This record gives sequence, structure tokens and C-alpha cells, in this order.
Amino acid sequence: MILNYNKALCRIRLTSSWMSGFFILYVVEVYVGFKTLEIVDGDTLKLYLNNLLIYKNEHKLIIPIDSIDALVIDNCRSNISIQLLNKLSENNILIIICDKKHLPVSQVLPLSGNYNSLKIIQNQIKWTNQEKGFIWKQIINEKIKNQIELLNFLNIDIDELKILKNQIEFFDISNREGHASKIYWHKLFGKDFNRNDENDINILLNYGYAILLSYLSRSIVKKGLDNRISIFHKSFNNHFALACDLMEPFRPMVDYLVHKFYLENKCLLLTTLKDEIIKLFTKKIKINDQFDYFNNAIDKTIDSVIKNMNIPNIHIDYDKF
Repeated sequence: MILNYNKALCRIRLTSSWMSGFFILYVVEVYVGFKTLEIVDGDTLKLYLNNLLIYKNEHKLIIPIDSIDALVIDNCRSNISIQLLNKLSENNILIIICDKKHLPVSQVLPLSGNYNSLKIIQNQIKWTNQEKGFIWKQIINEKIKNQIELLNFLNIDIDELKILKNQIEFFDISNREGHASKIYWHKLFGKDFNRNDENDINILLNYGYAILLSYLSRSIVKKGLDNRISIFHKSFNNHFALACDLMEPFRPMVDYLVHKFYLENKCLLLTTLKDEIIKLFTKKIKINDQFDYFNNAIDKTIDSVIKNMNIPNIHIDYDKF
């Protein structure tokens, strides 16, 4: 049996709309967010004309590639063709592969996503310490600001973080970020919480951060920057250092959702909650006082770095999540 995308809509359960639904087609299970697909059951993924073709036993599901923005493969038994990988890369589609614990372990990105990438990278190499120190101060300011807004939204005292935010220096040499984070985590999840512990909360946070990092990495390549040339993070083993820098102001999005699960369930299972985390990246956030979809907001942030060596004003409206 072969179903094309439109016919498949008649054979599936759709929770609200195709942009925020959960699709179940017999033995093929696909989550579709705002152009985000999560494959949790499918033997083979192939290219068919300009479509993604998913096989499972005698069933086949066809999805147009131009309707996909990101593909999350969460099935260790799936096979994917090189032809399909090439086509997805040509279309700058983010590919995230998860391990048997359902955690993202790798991402597939094109080597060059911008015709002018050499010129952009040459300018990136010339970033001065003065420029880096200034923009890192901005990044930490936006991160702590969004942490403060989250705590305020949750009716949690913010006085200590407000003081630390006002003390941020060039390159954050006094590590206000570290001090703020310690206070922030204790206020969100209690004084016994530690980000280095192995627990359900950290598993969900790490999953969300990994997806966030992948989105930043894809946009960085698309805009012509080199992900290894960072502003602050430095490691010979980190090939996504720039994405690690630029993701900081967006982290509270993930924190909010995990905290919400924590309050409502007390039982945090990645397998049951990861779909909600993926949906998180279909929301709108405010960039310089204008709401835009998350993908566009990331692109605008990176454009601002390239053109002005500046970070825009990033506001997360938690009422909309």
C-alpha cells in the first residue's frame, strides 16, 4: 500500500492541525511539527522523485521534501539511503540521529550552505578580542535576562539574579553567568538539584539542548560561518563551539518546558515527553520587538552577528508556550 502525503492525512489521527499534530499510520509513526518530522518507526527511508519515502513492511508513506525543515530519526533499526541524505543536504534540511536511549548523538549538516561563505569566514577569523568580549557580554546579558523573565513568570523571587545581571563585565570575567546559573537551577528545581547529576530532569534538558544546538548549527552553516570558530567556548574537540555560544539566550525555552513537566507529572520520561520538546521549536519568540518563528529568529540572530557583531534583543513569551 502506498499513501501520498495528502491521502495520508485522511488515514491518521491529527491532534490539532498538521503543523502541530501527531501522526499514527498503522505501523508507521511520524510526528510532524512546523516542518519537523520525527521518525520513530520505519524500516527504510529513501528518496522517491523529490519526496521522502518511508517503508514499513508492506506500507509506504510519501512526504514531500520541500515540506520538511528538520528530520529527527529516533529508530536504531532504520536504514537511510545516501541519495536521500544528499537531497536533504542540498535542501539544507537538518538531520538529527538519536541513539537507543532516544538522545541525539549526531547531526548531518552540509559542508557549505552559503555561496559567499569564504568571505564570511575570512571576516569571522578577523574577529578581535574586543568584539568577542563585547558580544559575549551581550549573550550572557540576554541569557540571564531570559532566566529572570522565566522565574518572574513562575512567581519566583528574582532579586539575586537582577543584581548579578547588572554586574556583567567584558567577557564576563567575573563569571556572573556561573553564579546566576547556580541560583537559577536551585530556584527552578530545588536546592538539591545539580546539572551534573544523572536524573530525568537532566536527561530532558540535555535532549532539548541537543535539538537547540542542532538548529543553531544548521543556521550557522546556512549563513556561511564556521561553527568551529567561536566567540567564547574553546575546545579542540568541540566542532560546534559557535553554536554553543549563540544558543545561550535560547536555553530558558527548554528550561521552562521541562519545569512545566516537572510540576505536572513528577515522572519525567523522555519517551513520552520528547514530542513536546520538539514542538517547542515550532513556537514564535520575539526578536527586537517582533514575533517570528523560532527558525527565523535564529537566522536573524546570526545575521546580526555577521553584519553588526551584535546580539539582538531576544524575548521569550512564556504565555505562548
